[in-house]
Amino acid sequence: MLKSRAEQILDYAEREIRKNGFDGVSFRDIAEAIGVKSASIHYYFPTKAELGAEVTSRYANRFIDSLGAPDDPSETASDRLLRLADGYIEAYRVESSTCLCAVLGSIATHLPEGTSDAVRAFYNRLRDWLSKALAGNKTTLTPNLVVALFQGAMVLSLTTGDETPLLEARQHVVSCVAQIA
Repeated sequence: MLKSRAEQILDYAEREIRKNGFDGVSFRDIAEAIGVKSASIHYYFPTKAELGAEVTSRYANRFIDSLGAPDDPSETASDRLLRLADGYIEAYRVESSTCLCAVLGSIATHLPEGTSDAVRAFYNRLRDWLSKALAGNKTTLTPNLVVALFQGAMVLSLTTGDETPLLEARQHVVSCVAQIA
């Protein structure tokens, strides 16, 4: 199935932002990569702020949706946290890049308003998902601690070129929940 032009633009922009940051992608680069004129990019996304917000919202929806229901009674908190950990590990394994919102979150105060709002919305949704996923479990883990652990492990994995920090974070988070259950 052929992707729409807007999807091609979003795919390329996401890949480049994950590798090179928000300022590392331009409409001209996108146009050249997908074989259109820069004006075609502006047709779908009049400003870089709108492009950034759409890339971020799309990524957030896919990531959060991939986690499934945070309160499925047929699962344990360990099952849910494994899925979250695997989402971070998969993000790292895609061309050795990072979670899009980890890249953008580190510069959120310097992003256009719509893009920074979308990054904040991602983290709010993720922490809400974690609150529900951990509900009823007597662990000392909090949503903020889990997010911070995986975000830090991702940065360390990228810096060292080794996924071991992510794998250790995965093991630690799951063992914290499993010991209490």
